[in-house]
Amino acid sequence: MTTVKMSRGTFPIFVAVLVLSIVFFEYSGVVKESGALLITLVFWTALLQGAVAAAAVADLTNSRWIDTLRRELLSAYPLLLVPPVLFLLLAPLFGFYPWTEAPGKWLNEPFFLLRNMVLLVTVYGAGRLYALRSLRGDPQTSRYAVIYLFAFVTCQSLVAFDWVMSLEYPWISSLLGAFYFVEALYAGLALAGLVFLFRSASKDDNAPSAKHLEDIGLLLFGFSILWAGLFFAQYLLLWYGNLPEEVQFITRRITVSPFRELGVVFILANFAAPFLLLLSRRAKRSSTMVGIAAASVLSGILAERMFFILPVVPISVGVLLVENFLLLALWMLTVHSREELLPVEAESSGD
Repeated sequence: MTTVKMSRGTFPIFVAVLVLSIVFFEYSGVVKESGALLITLVFWTALLQGAVAAAAVADLTNSRWIDTLRRELLSAYPLLLVPPVLFLLLAPLFGFYPWTEAPGKWLNEPFFLLRNMVLLVTVYGAGRLYALRSLRGDPQTSRYAVIYLFAFVTCQSLVAFDWVMSLEYPWISSLLGAFYFVEALYAGLALAGLVFLFRSASKDDNAPSAKHLEDIGLLLFGFSILWAGLFFAQYLLLWYGNLPEEVQFITRRITVSPFRELGVVFILANFAAPFLLLLSRRAKRSSTMVGIAAASVLSGILAERMFFILPVVPISVGVLLVENFLLLALWMLTVHSREELLPVEAESSGD
């Protein structure tokens, strides 16, 4: 199997290409709809932070499956710098937020930008400290895993409240923060499932064992139930409260196409598909079944992000596809180049 290698000096070049491409699409005037970058940012922030969080949780619980996937999942840690960069690019476009016309103490633009930028950079710093120690097998790894998870939960909660919920202001949901950080961890586990599939197909001597694969399948199965429970709790509160702003939030998404179809898609992809596919123990030991379930989960989370944002902010589907393709290519290059990028830092870092 041919492996693409990328040196540490080449990594910034790929980031620069990504940034310049997004700047062209968002600011050249070629495309008028500006919501694609927001959806891309919300999705990839969850995926990248969730991948490192999945490794941190596995380290804290002494899960054995992480030993075979540690480098692949922790290869996402340099990419934790991508969300702050994209956030800075998105900042001039924040005029599409309704609250910018009547800012308050919390929802005012300077404080909004400052707190989110600080938290995104903090997550990168905590992720780097944890990843390098985990790769070295440092006995202090657990301590830094806890620090990272605290920053991760805080950041994902703020993503839910600031980036998504405030689009529908004055609609408020206290459960949305918990829903988003659980969903980000779900995305990280799904990414691990896909990596298992690719590793199994490569006939690698270090291919993961069936027992490790079963652990990931069991986690995906369990998280599908947890996700469904949180989603139902969210819906139940909106239905029971029956407040005008909450009714409007629901009706504009379940009565108009294509939003109602997106709602059906992400419920099936995030709950029904992984639950049914991984119901048996034999399925949990199949890399193909786990990989299909994982791909379904990631597709469902992207559809769910679109479900929340599309009714408020218009997008260009072409721009959304290009941005996500560039980020996917960057992540794959980082994973393939982990021998060049990670061990050098892990061995030489004095953090």
